[in-house]
Amino acid sequence: MTLLPDSNTFLTPAMTYYAFDICGSYWSWIAQAAATGDVKSISPVKRELRQKDDQIRNWIDMHGSDIFMPDDSAVTNTMAQVATWAGSNGYTPAAVAEFLGKADSYLVAYAMLGGHQIVTLEVGAPAAKSKIKIPDAANAHGISTITPYQMLRQHGVYF
Repeated sequence: MTLLPDSNTFLTPAMTYYAFDICGSYWSWIAQAAATGDVKSISPVKRELRQKDDQIRNWIDMHGSDIFMPDDSAVTNTMAQVATWAGSNGYTPAAVAEFLGKADSYLVAYAMLGGHQIVTLEVGAPAAKSKIKIPDAANAHGISTITPYQMLRQHGVYF
């Protein structure tokens, strides 16, 4: 099962506890795990991450070809299922639009398509209707989510 990291799996560590200058091992492991196929992400996540000219963007420019899968037209059917679910579960129109306009919905669709697991720092909030959280959307579609810490433990990674 391939792990699909969310944008926050890259952004939050880079800005805090796994900053490039203090924990390069995190970034090296992700690049290595991508080369073996254990960790991959998707083009919509790459596009979100490349919006700034910073260390993340530079790192993606160096390693992105191994990490980010190209767009896949086969995801169209699963995206339709995700969109239907989002629009029919009592979420506000703004929440649905935001979810469908970001990489989050595509992560769920790609995970459904390939039987993957999503890596995210988001915490589910099933009762909330003003924001769709990845764990809630994933759970509704039979997809499991884990945190970056669980990802590292699952692969026996220690720094």
